[in-house]
Amino acid sequence: MCSIDATDDRTTLARIRDAAIVRFGEVGFSKATVRDIAAAAGVSAGLVLHHFGSKAGLRETCDDYVVAEFARSRVEAVESGETDPFAAMASVQAEQHLMRYFLQSLREGSPAAGRLFAASFEETLRLMELSVEQGVIRPSDNLHDATAVLLAWQFGGMLLQEHVARVMGVGTDVAEMMPRYACASLEVLTHGVFADTRYEDAWREFAANGEPPPTEEDPA
Repeated sequence: MCSIDATDDRTTLARIRDAAIVRFGEVGFSKATVRDIAAAAGVSAGLVLHHFGSKAGLRETCDDYVVAEFARSRVEAVESGETDPFAAMASVQAEQHLMRYFLQSLREGSPAAGRLFAASFEETLRLMELSVEQGVIRPSDNLHDATAVLLAWQFGGMLLQEHVARVMGVGTDVAEMMPRYACASLEVLTHGVFADTRYEDAWREFAANGEPPPTEEDPA
């Protein structure tokens, strides 16, 4: 469990929030106690409840902060002109306590998970629109749905991080895994996988008409 040091100049509320993010990410919301969080922040349990009302109120504050940090990191990456929004996940993942918190919420299927994902989607969609304007990514016929799929891929890959690392033959440490994971992801995102549009065309036909286009074996 983390604890503060004598040089910590954060506000009391920030110390409590940060300690809660770490503890919720480590053991989950149900197992984390206000007493443990208070001890890590160097305050009393009563002061935690005084500021946040309840453990649920504290989690809501943590949700807001984590979503805002994800948004800040993505937007700064794009506005810098130095990288693209998905490479920016490397810098976000470097903040392991934030990522553990988010992934723990998704694993638990808690009410906070839906709120966090929806808020992240809105921030990511805004960033995707900005990225199109700046020429970082190509325009899309349906940027809304594309954003939903890409966000699901991002967090799905992180939920399966241990399994992905195992088949890649690397450790789960960010410094070891991220270069391999980022390079593979960006190759797919930059160059694509399929050599032509036959599968996309078939699924667009299905989406439009409710039936896939006829095949050579089953002519119209």
